Amino acid sequence: MGELHHVDASTLREWLTAVRAGETTAALLLAIAHGDGVDPETLASWYGRSAAWVEDTLDALDAPRYVATIARLEGVDVEAVAAESNLTVESVEAWFAGLADRPVSEAAAVIHGYAAGGVEPLITGEASTVFHLDYETMTERGWSLEDPDLFEKAAAADLGLPEYGRFLVEPGESILDAAERGGRSWPYACRGGACSNCAVVVVDGDVAMPGQTVLSATQIREANARLSCVGVPVTEEVEIVTGVGGLEAFADLRLPAPTGNAGATSAEE
Repeated sequence: MGELHHVDASTLREWLTAVRAGETTAALLLAIAHGDGVDPETLASWYGRSAAWVEDTLDALDAPRYVATIARLEGVDVEAVAAESNLTVESVEAWFAGLADRPVSEAAAVIHGYAAGGVEPLITGEASTVFHLDYETMTERGWSLEDPDLFEKAAAADLGLPEYGRFLVEPGESILDAAERGGRSWPYACRGGACSNCAVVVVDGDVAMPGQTVLSATQIREANARLSCVGVPVTEEVEIVTGVGGLEAFADLRLPAPTGNAGATSAEE
């Protein structure tokens, strides 16, 4: 007998009214029938497909990340979106999977926007909270980027701005723009992803980085470096270490700072 373990058949039925691709419709109908008790062997004979296809489809749709599967079936080029946003494919799939928390009609509209041929960078649709810690402050206190409780230490250390704080980033807004909107003065030069002056290290959460042209894959994937001038949070919360653009690892990527790159630091939002 068939049954679903991670998603309700009623949810899949709702998706059935929102999808456009024939392959998606077939996959959803298959999963719904399985949830109604039809075994995989019978489903394979009904659909004229291999048993392997049936099993793979059921595994993909009866899973916590089923919306990411629907996105692919609807034609979203997940790899292209990942490349455009300078994110891993895993991060992009997780982002699409998170659409399960939205109404189906809204989630489907987002998917169809990407499936229509766009590889636009991911935007959360909701504000993100960014927690920031200054690199020099971190090292002075003997802390490390590898500390699993780095931001817990910072929160308990009674630090104030500009060493430590938090602010909101609106959907589609860059981290640097949001920081400046809150009165913070961070290093920058080009404001277009073409230098390392505004570089930060992401400790937790994820940040898309459309348009950057200077950081290497190693700096992005292994060091978790991002450019705050084009960095857009794609998770509800992000923890970053600022002031890393002056490190030797980024020396060849720095540009002279523009005149007047200074400003007041306000209280937390």
